[in-house]
Amino acid sequence: MSHKTESAPFFFPFRKVKWRLTLSYFLVAIATIFILGWWGLIAVTFYLHNLHPTLSWFQVVQESVLPALRIILPGVLILFIPAAAVGAYFGFLNAHWLDLRLTDMRSAVKAWRSGDFSTSIQDQVHDEIGSFGRELNGMAAELERLLQTREELSAVEERNQLARDLHDSVKQQVTAAAFQVSAAKSMLAQGRLDEAMARVAEIENLVIQAHKELNSIIFELRPVALPGSLSASLREYLQDWSRQSAIDLKEDIQDVLDLPVDIQAELIRFAQEALSNVARHSQASQVEVCLGMTGTSLLLTINDNGQGFDPQLLDQPGFGLKTMRERITRCGGEFSIESNRLTGTQVAARVPLVKAK
Repeated sequence: MSHKTESAPFFFPFRKVKWRLTLSYFLVAIATIFILGWWGLIAVTFYLHNLHPTLSWFQVVQESVLPALRIILPGVLILFIPAAAVGAYFGFLNAHWLDLRLTDMRSAVKAWRSGDFSTSIQDQVHDEIGSFGRELNGMAAELERLLQTREELSAVEERNQLARDLHDSVKQQVTAAAFQVSAAKSMLAQGRLDEAMARVAEIENLVIQAHKELNSIIFELRPVALPGSLSASLREYLQDWSRQSAIDLKEDIQDVLDLPVDIQAELIRFAQEALSNVARHSQASQVEVCLGMTGTSLLLTINDNGQGFDPQLLDQPGFGLKTMRERITRCGGEFSIESNRLTGTQVAARVPLVKAK
């Protein structure tokens, strides 16, 4: 269940807690003085009436209370001003102290949001705010451990994916090339030169394919670089990928700001895996990559004009689609894919935008 915090009335002059508390202390001091004065006036009136029971209440006020007020009131006003000032001053000191503690807490949370867990809340006061700060420190430590565990699991998954890629592509091609070499040697020994040369040509083709596969895998394993934003990182990667794969690239990349670094890294890895599939499996001549905002979501789509594949084979080894889906799920988003033999393949990731407060 979500709780909505009510905003202050539009006419309220102070928007910060520090000034609200200062004003509150000031008003409390004034109210206290008025209440004490009022009850003091009533007590004095009762006392004078008891001393002169033959006088009416009106006569007591008119003959005794009002003359006394004329004498006392200037002194009361003189005391009133410093009393209100002292109340406001102590209110400001208390509010400033609380503001410093909340600022330290806010700075730590901001550092955690950017991925820096070396910062902690330095509040040793044993009250509710201090207790809350220590709970937040514990939560941050647990979150850091969870992130480290996730990174370790991701590394294991990437190694397994690399092993599957090498097995499904390069190993098969090298094995086929070895068989072709053996066959070519046998044909050369028998003097069947033309057939041996055909085998050699096939070996050359297999070696070229294996070289391309290795280049694609090595390029995919490059560290994620984030020069400034997701948009800038993606543009840089796409330029390198287009040169490496010799596939025509069209891009429509909008500038996206205030996106957490971990989500940027996941989306870059998502794009790397999707484009690796295009280079290795699709036989596409053109790819279009689009990044933009739709309402409160970020949409990343990658379209190719390749041969496509049967949607029933989404979970087959070698495509890494399960890993791609898991990356987007970790970002709180949605993953979709459409493919057929005639129009190629489109993969899309929709991630909710997280704006810095």
